[in-house]
Amino acid sequence: MGLVKALGLDWRILLAQLFNFAVLIWILWRFAYKPVFKILEERRLKVNKGLDDAEIAASKLEEAEARNKQILLEARQEANKILEQAQAKAEHKQEEIIAKAESEIAVIMEKERSKIALEKSKSLNQLREEVSSLVVLSLKKFLEDNFDESKDQGIVERIVANLNDKG
Repeated sequence: MGLVKALGLDWRILLAQLFNFAVLIWILWRFAYKPVFKILEERRLKVNKGLDDAEIAASKLEEAEARNKQILLEARQEANKILEQAQAKAEHKQEEIIAKAESEIAVIMEKERSKIALEKSKSLNQLREEVSSLVVLSLKKFLEDNFDESKDQGIVERIVANLNDKG
């Protein structure tokens, strides 16, 4: 106790101060620390939840990116497949068009050949008729005095028959 008196401490004041300190601690704990700790705990839970949500979002983002890459790869493959099909169809269509054009050309050429043959035949017939009429006229003039009409006609028919056989 000598030390306490030497320091100038009174035990009653010390006891009152301890009581006041305990009351102050209780009041602070009840009205300040407890709500502050509660707010801090809520904040800690929110931060943890935010971190968990961020991790979930990051994993979902990675999954979405992987899905997007897969979708892009499939889309590119599908586009290449469609392009190949379009090229094959275009080549097939080109072949069809060429074949159709060739067949149309063949038909047109055959029609023209038949027209040419018909024209040739008509021209030859017309030429024969003209030649036979010229021959008849020439023969008439030449033989007008020596033969009569019936002999004339017989000779002309033989000449025309010879011309038809040769032509």
